[in-house]
Amino acid sequence: MIYKPSPKPDFIKPTHIKYDSLEPHMWGDEITGKVKDWIYVSNKSLHQIIFGMEARGSFKHSDQYRTIFGADELMYVLSGVLIINNPETGETQKINKGESVFFRKDTWHHGFNHSDDYLQVLEFFSPPPITGTSGAYAKEKTLLKKSLYIKKNYNSENNLKNQNTFKIIKNDNLVWRLEGPNQEILIGTFVNTEFLKVHIIKLLPNQRTHNFNFLKNTSFLSLNNNVKVNIIDNNDEYILSEKDGMYLPEKTSFIIENMNSIESNIIFCEGL
Repeated sequence: MIYKPSPKPDFIKPTHIKYDSLEPHMWGDEITGKVKDWIYVSNKSLHQIIFGMEARGSFKHSDQYRTIFGADELMYVLSGVLIINNPETGETQKINKGESVFFRKDTWHHGFNHSDDYLQVLEFFSPPPITGTSGAYAKEKTLLKKSLYIKKNYNSENNLKNQNTFKIIKNDNLVWRLEGPNQEILIGTFVNTEFLKVHIIKLLPNQRTHNFNFLKNTSFLSLNNNVKVNIIDNNDEYILSEKDGMYLPEKTSFIIENMNSIESNIIFCEGL
């Protein structure tokens, strides 16, 4: 399969992006393995996808597909078990369902599904590919000829966590804050760099948020069914199912409501 750029969906108004309506984009070749991408949005400010691999599947790199990019990346595991490896150094990490991994630009990476379940991973990537940070950037990098899957000269006494290029983010590692007139809305931050800002909103049963209004474009992914988004300006309402996305242009006023009898979670990214 010859390398070809992925689709770049973009929107000019609040848009409900239904997972079931997305047409997956396949990439890879005989060397890399094949990966499916469900691309929610990819414009100058945001890039949000889910990528998937079959049970015990993997992706590596080849001359056509060089997995080293000029962006910050956050990957949140939705199903399966992700093993991520830096083939340049041998660093290898295990990320379970509900956990995340963060890494910065110029990090070679391979991925493996170490489970008998289908692997799906939510990914945020910034600066987005449309700015030249993905395929075109990777082609300018020297091709890594030899891949390492074990870290050399590792001394656990000096580095118990073994987290150099990859940072594993578990629920206990998020930075939490309270928002709303009565500090009733709990929001956790996965990562906050000059390029990438990713957060999670945790809503108790039947809880609704105050009015949100972000100065930048934002993109969302619901981890649950029956999550309502109300656009204040025109009173439009959208009901999000699990893995549905929502794109909101800058300065959109909105409220999110959990219509379930269980806690619901919404992950979102603030654009550039």
